[in-house]
Amino acid sequence: MLKLMIVDDELLMRIGLRSMLEWETYCFQIVGEASNGREAVELAMRVPPDLVISDIKMPVMDGLEMIRELSARIPRCQFVIISNFDDFHLVKEALRLGASDYLIKSEIRHEMLIEVLERIRHKLENDGGRQVLYSLPDYTQSLSYLKESLFKELISGLAGADKFEAMREQLYIRLLPEPFVVVKIMIDQFDRVKKKYVEKDEKLLRFSIVNIVEEATLPKRDKEVVVESSSEYLLFLNLTGEEPDQYRPQILRLCQRLVRTVRDFMNLSISIGISSVVTGYSYIRLAYHEADIAVRHRFFEGAGSVLFFEDLSREPVRDGRQMPLGREHAEQFQNVMESGNRAGLMAFLSTVRQVLLKERCDEDAVRQTYLYLLELANAMFYAGARSRTPPGIGTYEALLHAETWADMEQVIAEHVQACMDADQDHTHRSYTDMAIELINRYYAEDISLQSVASQINVNASYLSRIFKQETGENFTAYLTRVRIEKAKHYLASGRLRVYEVAHKVGYHNYTYFSKIFKKVVGMSPEDFRR
Repeated sequence: MLKLMIVDDELLMRIGLRSMLEWETYCFQIVGEASNGREAVELAMRVPPDLVISDIKMPVMDGLEMIRELSARIPRCQFVIISNFDDFHLVKEALRLGASDYLIKSEIRHEMLIEVLERIRHKLENDGGRQVLYSLPDYTQSLSYLKESLFKELISGLAGADKFEAMREQLYIRLLPEPFVVVKIMIDQFDRVKKKYVEKDEKLLRFSIVNIVEEATLPKRDKEVVVESSSEYLLFLNLTGEEPDQYRPQILRLCQRLVRTVRDFMNLSISIGISSVVTGYSYIRLAYHEADIAVRHRFFEGAGSVLFFEDLSREPVRDGRQMPLGREHAEQFQNVMESGNRAGLMAFLSTVRQVLLKERCDEDAVRQTYLYLLELANAMFYAGARSRTPPGIGTYEALLHAETWADMEQVIAEHVQACMDADQDHTHRSYTDMAIELINRYYAEDISLQSVASQINVNASYLSRIFKQETGENFTAYLTRVRIEKAKHYLASGRLRVYEVAHKVGYHNYTYFSKIFKKVVGMSPEDFRR
C-alpha cells in the first residue's frame, strides 16, 4: 500500500479530497493531513509519503517551497499540485521542481483523480521513477494518426513527456522541446457550419483547415498541427531563433492571417486562443489548457477573436449561482416592456451588460442572467408571442447554445421585441388570453381556475368553457403543461435538486410532482435529468 499525504489550508478541501475516493481500492493509504507546507514537511519526516497532493498557495510555507524541501529529503516522493486557473505561473514552477501532475481545483472529478493515481502508482511500483522505454505501436495505423494520438495522450495525461520524447523521432514529430506555444483554433457557429457538410465532407473540412494552417506558418518553423475535432484544431509552434520580445507580434500576425485566410477561402469564422511561451514537452498539457481557456474567452470578446492567455483578466468573482440583477432591474425591465419602446429595450440591455462587467461575472452567470430576463418577459407577455430565433430552436435553447455574449443579447432583444410587437397587436385580448398570461406569470403559486376567473372578472364556468374551445385543452391540463415544461428546463440546468424544482414550479408535494411528471413526460424527473 502506497502512502498518501493531503496538504491544503482549507479544511473543506481536505475533507472533500479524503471523501472523494476509497483510496485503498487504488492502493493508496492516507497517512496524514497538513494545513501548510511546514506541517507537511514535519509530518513527512515522521511518516515518509510516496505521494503528496497539495495546494500550491498556503500560509507559512507554500507548495513550491514544500516541494523543494521534500524532494531533497525524500527523492522518491511524487507530488500532485492543486491550483486555480490564475495560478498557472506557479504550476509551471511546480512542474519544473519535479511535480508529476496538477489538478484544477474547480474541476477535480472522481474519474480524473483515479487517472492521476493510476499513472503515479505505475511509476512508483513498476519503474521506481526510472525512464520507461516505449515501443512504437503497429504501423498498420497511419503515421499522422499515431502522431495525433500521442499528442492527445500527452494532453489528457495518459502519456508523459518521457513517452513523447521516446517516440518523437520514430513518428517524425517536428516540434522541438525549445520555446513554443500552443495555438487552439475553434470554428465559430459550428452547429450551423456542420449542417452544410455530410460526413464525407467533414473530412474535406478538416483537410482544408489543416492545409491552411500548414501553409500560413512559415516553412522554417518547427510545428505540428493536430485535429482535435472537426470544429477544433491545435497548432504546436516553435519560436526558436527570435528575441523574446518578438514572439508576441509575430504570433499575432500569424493568427490574424489565419482568421483572414479561413474567412476568404472557406467563408468561415474562427476564433483563436494562444498559450504563454513554454519550454519542454512536460509543459504541453499546461499550455494546451491555457490555449483552451483563451479561445473560450471568445464568449466575452466575440467570434473571430484572437486571444492570448496572458491577457485574460483574473478569475471572475461571481458565478452562475449568484444573480447579479436586483429587484430594481426587474422593475426597470417591466417598465421597458410595457412601453414597447425598442430604444428603451436596447438601453436597458446595455445597462445589464455594464452591471455584469462591473460584477466580473463568468460565462455561466451571464447566461443565467439572460435566462432570468427571458422568464420575466414570458411571465409578462402571453404565450402566443413568437420569437425570431432560428427555425426549430426555441428562445430558451437559443440562449443555452449561444456562443458569445453578443449572440445572447441579440436573442433576448429579438424575443422581447417580438413579444412587444405581438402585445401591441392584441390590445383587446380575450378572457382566454388573459388567463394564459396569468398562468405563465403565476404558475409557481397556488393558482386555480377560480382564482384566475376572479382576477379577470369572469364566471369560472364560462372561462372553463371558452378556454377549452380556444386552446383545445382544459385549464388544469394547460397549467400542468406549463409547470412541467418549466420543470424540464430547471432539471436540464442541473442546479436544483428535484424537490427544489417541484417547489419552484408550484408542486409542494414531491411525490405528487414525480407522479405528474412521469405521466406527462414518460419518465421520472431523475431519469429525465440523467
